[in-house]
Amino acid sequence: MFSKLKKSLFIFILSLLAFSYAESTSIPGLFRYRLDNGLQLFVAENDAAPLAYIEIAVRAGAVTQTPKTAGLFHLYEHMMFKGNEKYENSQAFNDGANELGQIDQNGSTGEDRVNYFFTIPSDLVRQGLEFWSYAVRTPKIDEQELENEKSVVLSEITGSFSDPSRIRYAALCKALFPNSPWRSDPSGYPAVIKEATPDILREIQRRYYIPSNSALFVGGNVNHDEVFSYVKEIFSDWANPESPIPFALPEARDTFTADKKLVFVNPGASPNLIQLAFYLRGPDGETDRGDTYSADVWASLANNPKGLFAKTFLSEPAMEIPESDYIGTSYLTSRVSGRIGFFAATQNSEKPADSPEYGIGKVHAYKKDYLNPAEKADEFLAILREKAIPAMLNKDEFFKDDGIFRVKQQLEDSRIYELESAKAILASLSSAWASCGPEYFFTYDQNIARVNEDNVIEFVQKYIQDKYGVLIVSVSPDVWEEYKVNFLKMGYERITAENAFWHRSYKPESETVHENLEETASEND
Repeated sequence: MFSKLKKSLFIFILSLLAFSYAESTSIPGLFRYRLDNGLQLFVAENDAAPLAYIEIAVRAGAVTQTPKTAGLFHLYEHMMFKGNEKYENSQAFNDGANELGQIDQNGSTGEDRVNYFFTIPSDLVRQGLEFWSYAVRTPKIDEQELENEKSVVLSEITGSFSDPSRIRYAALCKALFPNSPWRSDPSGYPAVIKEATPDILREIQRRYYIPSNSALFVGGNVNHDEVFSYVKEIFSDWANPESPIPFALPEARDTFTADKKLVFVNPGASPNLIQLAFYLRGPDGETDRGDTYSADVWASLANNPKGLFAKTFLSEPAMEIPESDYIGTSYLTSRVSGRIGFFAATQNSEKPADSPEYGIGKVHAYKKDYLNPAEKADEFLAILREKAIPAMLNKDEFFKDDGIFRVKQQLEDSRIYELESAKAILASLSSAWASCGPEYFFTYDQNIARVNEDNVIEFVQKYIQDKYGVLIVSVSPDVWEEYKVNFLKMGYERITAENAFWHRSYKPESETVHENLEETASEND
């Protein structure tokens, strides 16, 4: 009884001391802290269920790779589950998580972060924080376990060679980011994986798995000051290296002097439908943060099924787009790989090109009985450039009926819905923290509210108007066989598993892919 009382009093005193460290946020129930070593903590209180979500994230992954380190972050993520100072091996590690009543233990390596998480009973939140502290700070990296895990990671990489979605994505990244495609490929380079050693992974840990490059996200039926007292107790002695290396941007932003035209033969595609997609480089969270708000507003405006963008394409009978649901736009916020997309799905029929249904909307008068898929893809790009993009620069039309105000309200409503649960709040915050920093998340609503019509027009002029990019046409095997001559004559290159992945044609300058690891970089502020 006495020890329980002492423990409660200790926590209460620590909570009082911790209170002054809390930073207020614009979101009710969400609190933020920063330890002296730079470790950031975000706590979302929600007592709907007696559970606590705990995540630790590191600003690393594909974004911090070079060709000589590509895949090490993915491999290291796997090794985090293979034992540490407290849990001798993977079995002990899993037993420890199960003893905590974990629900969804997992880890992931993405473009902008590596993160580890689980959900446990909220009365075990201190033990959960301690569990991840041992995992992050004292990984065992056993040599035999590493050899076993190399095989797993290599199987994942080679498995992607037969996955249509992975093949297409790899080809897009290789074409859109030719200077550094590895910054968009967290899976890795097989040669790097094969040569990995425990010492190399410990170097990754020393450079990236440091408090000033990491953040904790805790949510659920918890008290924010109590969580902070635990974090301070467990993580305060976690030290940074004496000379942390700053984050390194790609050597140059990729620019294009012509469009790259690709055709992807998808075995699961319908022969009656042609998928079209055109991608451009968009603003990056690291260097163009202010433009990302205009990008989000633009994407929502352009995606309006009754808006000018959809009407422009639906008024072109030659394109045979069934309805507004078959056309759209996108913008993906990323630290150094922001991208803009235009999409359409068109029917593959054989109507005569001069039939009355085609009217006068055609941009180009092909001298064919009908538009074959290759011609239709070129037509999509022509209409985009000659009609749709200029229409976006017409204030009276693109923003008709106060469209920008409705869009900003929709973005705000979507944000409110997103913040309904503690886990959803923290997942969104973790992603923003990695790509743009925590302030981006906390000031998003205010910055969206400031976007005006001129900002959107400037965004279109800066990132879309007169810009070259990557056009990908997805067709079924039957359509490819019938029209491959047309595609090749019109300058399309076929995507294959052999040419899609950057590392399948990469030739290292030396035989040892891991040398000069010090050239890698980390964000430590």
